[in-house]
Amino acid sequence: MQNVEGECVWWSDEDGWGALRSDDVESEVFAHFSNLSMDGCHTLQPGDRVRFDVEPYPPGQDGYCFRAHDVTPV
Repeated sequence: MQNVEGECVWWSDEDGWGALRSDDVESEVFAHFSNLSMDGCHTLQPGDRVRFDVEPYPPGQDGYCFRAHDVTPV
């Protein structure tokens, strides 16, 4: 896994997931609320800066080829 810094592109509190973007990853990255490392409500807003581990996600999730782990606001 690679640790990168980026930002939230979009987030759905209703669905509990969204997408992140980093200059170090070739496409947007799937992120699930269970992978957010923060106190309180596990949610993000578009434009929030984050640091996260990213791994290829060969089976894909909703069309994403990468998945985020240990997403932490910066």
